[in-house]
Amino acid sequence: MSFRKRSDIIGAPPAVPRNPGMVPGRPVGAGAVPGRIIPSRPVAPGTGVARTGPVRTSSPSQSQTVEILQHPGVRPSLISSSPTISTGSSDLDSILLHQGLPLGASLLVEEAGTTDFASIILRVFASQGVIHNRVEYGPQNKREFNSHVIVVGFQSQWANELPGLYKGSSRDQKKANIAANEKKISVSNLNDSRSPVSGANDKEMKIAWRYGLNKKANDSGENAPSAPSESSSAEHYTHQFDITQRLTPAPASQEVSFVSITSHQYKPILSQIQSIITGQLKQNSNKVIRLVIPNLLNPSTYPPQFSQSATIIPFVHCLRALLRKYPRNLVLISSISLDLFPKETNLTYNLETLYDAVIQLQPFNQEMSQLIEKAYKNEPAKVSHGLVHIRKIPHLSERGLMMIHDGEYAFRNGKKKFQIEEWGIPVEDDSKDEAQTTKNIEF
Repeated sequence: MSFRKRSDIIGAPPAVPRNPGMVPGRPVGAGAVPGRIIPSRPVAPGTGVARTGPVRTSSPSQSQTVEILQHPGVRPSLISSSPTISTGSSDLDSILLHQGLPLGASLLVEEAGTTDFASIILRVFASQGVIHNRVEYGPQNKREFNSHVIVVGFQSQWANELPGLYKGSSRDQKKANIAANEKKISVSNLNDSRSPVSGANDKEMKIAWRYGLNKKANDSGENAPSAPSESSSAEHYTHQFDITQRLTPAPASQEVSFVSITSHQYKPILSQIQSIITGQLKQNSNKVIRLVIPNLLNPSTYPPQFSQSATIIPFVHCLRALLRKYPRNLVLISSISLDLFPKETNLTYNLETLYDAVIQLQPFNQEMSQLIEKAYKNEPAKVSHGLVHIRKIPHLSERGLMMIHDGEYAFRNGKKKFQIEEWGIPVEDDSKDEAQTTKNIEF
């Protein structure tokens, strides 16, 4: 029977005797392994004993995260606390569970049918980046942290169709025009300001009486809820866009860059994207770059060689490598047609594997659309145009969580914005008042 001391660990390797003449950082003397270097350990402050544990240093990624969170269009995710940007659609931000798309992640929008609803999502995504580039914030209205958009496969005409900001209802627009006219210097405004009788209050009362705004003024009294502070961090995070309007002024070359597909190889495209990213980050290391690829593999834009797995899979692999190279600056969104590349093919399956998030838009067929329009004939604003299927969610799907949701959400391309809400089958009520009986029924 063998005995061990209490301080000895069972199963531990035998201790190597230390040579008191060895100097840390120099080769070991005779009898040791040639070329072996004993690493020097830092000495703890205030003691003469060397540290035995690992040395903890501040991670550069943490400091970069703190800096990028000062961007007016970036805020932490509600799930993983990673820096997240808005897609331009608050409904899409909600179903992604992060309240947006995390930086360094990619989103693939699949669409079945001959419609092109996915292009609305991509254009709103690009418009949000342009608006963030124009935001002035802070005590001195600085624009130190801004954004840039890169569009692959299209020319500058694509940017002219970006949706503009939602300016409110017609009544709100009239009120804004009145307020803008009041601020202009004119003879009537000077006379009203100088006259003690017909002053600003009298003018406001006339405007309120004419447009019926006095009710709103009364509602905004002491009992009204206080408006959110304009200096809040989430003020410029997301905006509401009007798809019937166009973004004014039109995006400039400093805000949107275009990469054309003129070669049968993907390497020239990647080199153009890499050069744009490098040039933008030289101007500002905390710039958020949105990479947009509409209609991926569309035959009208891409050569036939791109439809082969030997070309498109390495291309998306390189895009994924760029996202991992710039995890605090770059984000990617793409769209693809399932009629051209069905889900049953290996190509679409591999693409879904490479993207961090995947959603599918499935428009209703003609019979279903007629049923919904008949059920909501008195409420046309509630008519949905298709279903939204969730295939993957950033970070959560990679961790093994089952995030697939089929037929739980529906999308609606309204007059003002693209909406996503929970889906419920409408019930058509054919009963008439004349058919209802008024007699008491005894059981």
